[in-house]
Amino acid sequence: MDIPQVEISFRYINLLILLLGLVIIMHLLSKKYARKRTLRFGNFEVLEKVAGKKLFPRDLIPLFLRILAIVLIILVISDLVLVREEYVARTDFILAIDTSASMLTPDYEPNRIEFVKRTAIDFIGKLRNTKVGVVTFSGKAHARLKPTSDMNTVERTLQKIQFEGPAGTAIGDAIVVSESLFDESERNRSIILITDGRNNIGRNITDALKALNESNTRIYPIGIGSKVEEEVTIPPDLEELNATPAEFPNLDEDTLRLLANKTNGKYFIIDDEDSFKRAFETGLDFKKVSTEPTLHLLLLLCIILLIDWGLEITKFRVLP
Repeated sequence: MDIPQVEISFRYINLLILLLGLVIIMHLLSKKYARKRTLRFGNFEVLEKVAGKKLFPRDLIPLFLRILAIVLIILVISDLVLVREEYVARTDFILAIDTSASMLTPDYEPNRIEFVKRTAIDFIGKLRNTKVGVVTFSGKAHARLKPTSDMNTVERTLQKIQFEGPAGTAIGDAIVVSESLFDESERNRSIILITDGRNNIGRNITDALKALNESNTRIYPIGIGSKVEEEVTIPPDLEELNATPAEFPNLDEDTLRLLANKTNGKYFIIDDEDSFKRAFETGLDFKKVSTEPTLHLLLLLCIILLIDWGLEITKFRVLP
């Protein structure tokens, strides 16, 4: 996490120095007065045995609390602002992720599905004030999560994604299902569609685009994998599903470009993790976001003053 920059006015610096000086002077005077009162006990050696050897150094705690209280007061009136740079989404997202068998190809570590999940989780961790939903598709599209601003729920949903049947790559169905998950808010809508194949089952692309109607939903297709036919061996833990080695058609870049062009989105072909992250971040703005921590400072000030008051009437009370 990036450390926020601090913007603060120093026009009260002289007042801060003056108040800190007064607090220290008053502390020293009160300490001297308290010592005189304590010595009236009559037998200081007996008092020291009862109270312990560290009778007077204990006063450093209230002094520290009062100095901290003064600093907080000055910070509150000095227009303190914390500035951090973060990604700000202009839209709500649906992550439509291909979970067909070809996504088990180990050209990314450990395979394409896990690589996509890892990068997607990193992506949603950068989002603020937006909603993300999840759709998976192979030979059939599945709605996994309606758009939500709870990124912990989104992350848990992404972590559960794995290879699933039936066979095929239903890109058209994935688009229709993704569109159906958006609510009626006025925010922009974007579908980030991640696949390594071509639409070969379910709705055709033309019908899928018609289903978007006038929603102005943008599609950002991300192509992953090779542009030539490739063979993938099903892992041992999936052999019980009667899966066998198969060859998969090359990535259909023409269709993915068409989806992007027809919806004012953008098509990406990725070849490493950095290019994947850049593709994800296309729909985001990198802006400076300012936060005024005045309320938090006032709350902390009240807590410190209560602690100081509590210590004053209990542990650090001067003996009569």
